[in-house]
Amino acid sequence: CKQMKIILHPVFVHFPIAFYFLELVLLLLWVVKDEQEYRQFAYLTFWFGYAFMLLAMIAGLFDAGGLAGIRGAVKRHVTVVLVVFAIYTARAIIYWMSKKEPEKYRFIKLAGALLGNAVITYAGFLGGLLVYQ
Repeated sequence: CKQMKIILHPVFVHFPIAFYFLELVLLLLWVVKDEQEYRQFAYLTFWFGYAFMLLAMIAGLFDAGGLAGIRGAVKRHVTVVLVVFAIYTARAIIYWMSKKEPEKYRFIKLAGALLGNAVITYAGFLGGLLVYQ
């Protein structure tokens, strides 16, 4: 009798991607239209994305079979994911520090979101190679 392997990572991984992309769109709208509602919604979507990112990382580690499973192509994917984690953790600190003066940090937030989404795209590409190769 074969044992069925539970794969959790795909269940969670698309949520941070979607939330972080939505945050980028909302930040762009905030910069262009200068309406605070966009900034406030971007703040909310950022934190949802961050929470789901942590869940996706934990699920990925589980699916890999722990640290021992991180080798080869999986190691490349994990390395880029750790860069994503570092970028978004730095962005979380910026969000936390800029609560009193959000306008002062608008372009830093936008640049961070652009960089973060670019690196997430590359991480997703490497993750897709794991599935389809």
